Amino acid sequence: MQVVLEIQSGSLVGQTIRLEPGRSVRVGRTSLADFVVAEDRHMSGVHFVIECDEKGCVLRDPGSSNGTLVNGRKVTTALLATGDMVFAGETTFSVQIIEDKPQAPSEVSAATPRPSTPQEKLVAMLRGEFQPLYALLDAAFEPSVLKVLFESREQYQSLFEGPQGAQLAHFAPYLVRLPENSPLIGTLVEQGWGKNWGIYLTCQEPLEALRRHFRHFLMVKLPDRRQVYFRFYDPRVLRLFLPTCTAEEISLIFGPVKYYLIEDEKPDLLLRFSNKGLGVGRRILPLAPEPSNAEVSPAALGSG
Repeated sequence: MQVVLEIQSGSLVGQTIRLEPGRSVRVGRTSLADFVVAEDRHMSGVHFVIECDEKGCVLRDPGSSNGTLVNGRKVTTALLATGDMVFAGETTFSVQIIEDKPQAPSEVSAATPRPSTPQEKLVAMLRGEFQPLYALLDAAFEPSVLKVLFESREQYQSLFEGPQGAQLAHFAPYLVRLPENSPLIGTLVEQGWGKNWGIYLTCQEPLEALRRHFRHFLMVKLPDRRQVYFRFYDPRVLRLFLPTCTAEEISLIFGPVKYYLIEDEKPDLLLRFSNKGLGVGRRILPLAPEPSNAEVSPAALGSG
């Protein structure tokens, strides 16, 4: 068994802590810790300790100033499981526990199979023509989003941050990078396409820069001056909102984004939105695989 803590927010985002059974690791802000997060001013010298053995992994807070939260709940001790979120100071850690299992030999097919379903065609498009690819997923709408992300090992981060981000971890929108060979692409399409899990987009910027761009749109002001959350990452919202925007608004919403890729009401259609400079461009891409010549009947071709 191996335990991996991956930093999802804070100054050391992307770094990992790996623990083997029989070991303990102290995490904190000073040299008294084994893993030091020096720039987190809200973290104690030794903020929490994780101890692992063959039976499991236990987190212990030795009395930190601001407390340690596991899945939004303040704890002094907690038994950790895959998918848990640990919040200490301004730093967020995700937990993954990997069981040692023998791997079966992989089988490599001689040829890439032709997509036979809309989902297979979409996966091929996302891996091929729509790179670099990101997804913006709504954990408030679909709770299993967090579990899927935790198990993927891909780089992801909540758009919320600070104490509010810790409290709303299970209700946040999450931005995730999807490399072309990532198994997560297939998982998201299989489990979430057509079910309003979120949106896809292409962008050359790194995750943190793209996250800063999207954080500008989390709150909007209504005509009566009330501020409300704007769930632009809901495909039902964005596919209706973009065509109503002015050219100036489109440039603001797109920023570094090249394409927004959004499911249609009919899941066998993909909507591709782009910034045309004078407004939004929309293209409808059918996902139903085209039949090969062998699959076309003489009657469909006509008599001459």
